[in-house]
Amino acid sequence: LLLPGCHNSGSLPQEKKGAETLDYLYQVSLSEDTTDFNNLTANKIEMNNSTNLLKKLGLSDLFPKKIKLNDILVIDRLSMHINQPYRVQDLRSQYLYKLMILDYNVRYLSFKPVADPPLEDDGTTFDDFDFFNTNEELTSGADLADTESHIHPMDIHMAVFHCANDFLRQYMYTKLSTCQFALPFLVPNQGTEGLEFPFWPLRHIKKSWQSITNSSADNPGKYQTRQMFSTPVPVVSFLRLGTSFTSKSQIMNSVISKQRHNVFFNRHCKGSAPNSMLMNGVVEIAWYCPGGKKDDIFNDCDDIFDDLRLAAKNRNEAELTEELITNIKQCIGQYNKKQSIENCSNEARKLKFKVDEDKQSFKDGHELAQTLVCLLKEKGFSDIKKEFLPLHGELWHDWCLKNKQQYHLSCKTNESIEQQQSVILSDMEATRQKQREIALSHNDFMRSFLDCLTSSDHSEDTKFYMLQWLRVLLDELSSDHLARLEENYHSAWSQMRNVPKSKEKAELDMLRKQLNSLSENMAACTIGLQHIMREVGQIYECSVKQSVGALPALGAEMLISGYPLELMDGDESHVPLIWVQAVLKSLIEKLGDKKVYVLSILGLQSSGKSTLLNTMFGLQFTVSAGRCTHGAFMQMIKVDEKIREELGFDFLLVVDTEGLRSPELSTKTSLNHDNELATFIIGIGDMTVINIMGENPSEVHEILQICVQAFLRMKRVEIKPSCIFVHQNVAEASAGDKNMEGRRRLQEKLDEMAQTAAKEEGIDDVYSFSDVIQFDLESQVFYFKNLLEGDPPMAPPNPSYSQNVQDLKSKLLSVANRSIGIRHTNQNMLFPDVQVKLVLSQTNGHTYLRVRCDV
Repeated sequence: LLLPGCHNSGSLPQEKKGAETLDYLYQVSLSEDTTDFNNLTANKIEMNNSTNLLKKLGLSDLFPKKIKLNDILVIDRLSMHINQPYRVQDLRSQYLYKLMILDYNVRYLSFKPVADPPLEDDGTTFDDFDFFNTNEELTSGADLADTESHIHPMDIHMAVFHCANDFLRQYMYTKLSTCQFALPFLVPNQGTEGLEFPFWPLRHIKKSWQSITNSSADNPGKYQTRQMFSTPVPVVSFLRLGTSFTSKSQIMNSVISKQRHNVFFNRHCKGSAPNSMLMNGVVEIAWYCPGGKKDDIFNDCDDIFDDLRLAAKNRNEAELTEELITNIKQCIGQYNKKQSIENCSNEARKLKFKVDEDKQSFKDGHELAQTLVCLLKEKGFSDIKKEFLPLHGELWHDWCLKNKQQYHLSCKTNESIEQQQSVILSDMEATRQKQREIALSHNDFMRSFLDCLTSSDHSEDTKFYMLQWLRVLLDELSSDHLARLEENYHSAWSQMRNVPKSKEKAELDMLRKQLNSLSENMAACTIGLQHIMREVGQIYECSVKQSVGALPALGAEMLISGYPLELMDGDESHVPLIWVQAVLKSLIEKLGDKKVYVLSILGLQSSGKSTLLNTMFGLQFTVSAGRCTHGAFMQMIKVDEKIREELGFDFLLVVDTEGLRSPELSTKTSLNHDNELATFIIGIGDMTVINIMGENPSEVHEILQICVQAFLRMKRVEIKPSCIFVHQNVAEASAGDKNMEGRRRLQEKLDEMAQTAAKEEGIDDVYSFSDVIQFDLESQVFYFKNLLEGDPPMAPPNPSYSQNVQDLKSKLLSVANRSIGIRHTNQNMLFPDVQVKLVLSQTNGHTYLRVRCDV
């Protein structure tokens, strides 16, 4: 899209038509914006300004690319309370923290020295002016501070980008994309005359959409989730040639966002000023993703656009936007040309752009990961786990079943309890021996994987690039095949729902078998880093410890580096105690004697548990619709030294869990599984968040019953965990009087369930939930607004949700330092005595408390 300015009419060859024009425009979008890139850093004054800006923000010593992801994933003063920045140097930490909790107001973060009171809004609107006019007479006012002291919000954004290392940039891009913001696509390299193409953070952007193209009433359109880096889509390049008073970014926002969300920052945004130092020459990218609805702006994920001239001055906003959308659709339909970021790599290198993935550690990590994936490709999708990850297949399944049977022995057989247990233990040892024989002859994949992580020939950076590359390549390996299986599953499920009740039972049974088969195939074809690390755990459990002594250190290093580690195998509902204990022991050796506070979470499937933890602490637990988390995963967060004494612990251990009442499990299996899971998760947690979707307790009777039963079991063994209830997706989240009725109903339901559970367990003197655990209705119940502000997939996060998360986090940290006992890392959280043991540190010594959990 060309915006009319003072450019020469011959600046774009008018003889170029059709596909040739499209190629020209796409190339221009990569090499031209508002600045002559070749002369960008030649201007010494501009370089001095950039240097001074970094110094103001306290980033001089961190440039370039010296801020690490682990530097920001900490519990610090901001975690307890967010104040307005009173120093310029506070802007960096405020920016990263607000981005972590998905507060899209981070885009308008700026520093204004305390001086005269801000000017009040005089109520003037721009309806009588050119809607896209950016004349300073119109935009100067309350939002513009003194140009000498004001720091442009996008300068803060780009300054942090330049100082962030590759893993932090990847993290920032993921959060910015979730906030529905445009991402830096081409960036002038500070200190050189080149351009930087940040391939690595762009490679990890995922988008979901549903196209209504070729859809019908019976087929509503295909729902897709794709890595946008390698997905070809139509591209629209917006260019401004010459000088113009028309805001290009404002036009783009009006085209792609019905919610008026500022995907692209523009001069009408709060805090904007005409003196941005680091945005000159930056090219940004965003995607439009349809939701499969009739009122979608475009029918497919976003578009390409050629030479079109439209007059923007003195135009009605709605009319101009509609005309733009109509013309874009026509061009997309006419040329039907698509492009992916990945396909730009060769062209970028020809143009001498600096590509981050050309760094040697990137190349080495990619080569190692590529070698591993090539080994997997030698087998069919459904045989990969069976062939390369054999230890946690049928043998592990049999061992787990036998392990549970020894706690459900029968008195009605001819054999004594001791004889039954002896047979079971013998069978378990035989199974372990079979595993041991397989483990002694590592397959090429596992041998290569362990060599990559344990070899001293590879740097730490190379090892972690390898792990990240492996995640990407494994996703690419199976995504298309899984998408086809999911489509077949959906088709079979639709057929089953439409079968008339009068039909024979045989037809329904056939469809059920087909669904079960597809479900098993999807499970077999799903492979990720968690499955590989599960195999590592099994290698350790069944092998002679001297030969695999280095393996627990891998798990400990992953925990320290911010990776989630599987605590409970979700496929078997079993905790590999020997492996987990060894990892925690290795953790002690690396960290020393530290105090740890354990936070766990429980809730129904797809109720937003992982999203809540990720938003609250900046974690990266898997999120999606359905059963995205299997079992339980733990992740460690360091507490800043400045507040450790105040909080009373050094590390926070966060445990994410799969959802209760999973439809993938049968009713009987689900009930037993949920009871086991709840008992285990509440037992290991100092604090458990009970996550509920909605505010009506009657709709979640089952989850409350499960949790009350688990808390009662803790009471019997004198463990005193705490809990907080979170009601998500509440329309009126103002608490106060509007939620008093909901709180009252919740209290009544909890009291009723506590009495019922106490009778079943044969416990007297339980008349209310407060008799089971210490519980305050006013301070331990939170109401959250909707996560999104509008309809997905283009809806940004709701700022009220971010504020709710911050309030909850402050509450959790405030009660943590008042806990009866904080666990030490030198007191094992889990012991290899089949039963789960928990250790609480007390003033009169150490008390060992057992919790029976058949998991």
